[in-house]
Amino acid sequence: MTLDRRGRLRRWLGDGGHPSPRGAVFLAVSTFLCGCVLASLLFVGIWRHTAGEAAQSKAAVAQTKAIQQSDHRQLLAVQNHLAALRTQLAHSRALLAQAEQQAAGAKTALAHAQSASRTLVRSLEPRLQTLSDAAASLAHTTATIQSELGTLATYAHDPGGAGLDAGYLESQTRYVARVAAAAASAAAALAQDASDAQAAAHG
Repeated sequence: MTLDRRGRLRRWLGDGGHPSPRGAVFLAVSTFLCGCVLASLLFVGIWRHTAGEAAQSKAAVAQTKAIQQSDHRQLLAVQNHLAALRTQLAHSRALLAQAEQQAAGAKTALAHAQSASRTLVRSLEPRLQTLSDAAASLAHTTATIQSELGTLATYAHDPGGAGLDAGYLESQTRYVARVAAAAASAAAALAQDASDAQAAAHG
């Protein structure tokens, strides 16, 4: 700056004494503008800091909401799964109760059948013993008849030197007839007893 300009600035501001009105106004306006600039800079800094914090808070809120939504979806899935498991458990319990009821009925029926079977066996034992004895007696009688018939056949085929003895033949024939009649009667009784036992077993 030249001396002339310095001099004019010094005279405009005031030369060593109080500043001129223009200089005072200039200083006041300059101070105000500097304050405005500093306030603007401070405001911009605060605004940026606040905006950054707001953005971070907004991002944190959005992330929290996303986590809450994910947790909510997972909770709904777990609740649906639990509901399905409860339904399946109730169905399984119903099937189990039905199976237990059927098993109890089958057990009761089996006990009744076993009791009836034991009663039937006890009632049939005498009849079966009777049938066994009658069958053994009939078998013995049949064997006796076969033996006598064999003896008569042998005698008729070879009577010996004396020839046929009519009295012997008649007595033996009558004996065989009586034994045969007894065997027939025993066979009829055996058949009747067997029929009665069969009817009792089916009853």
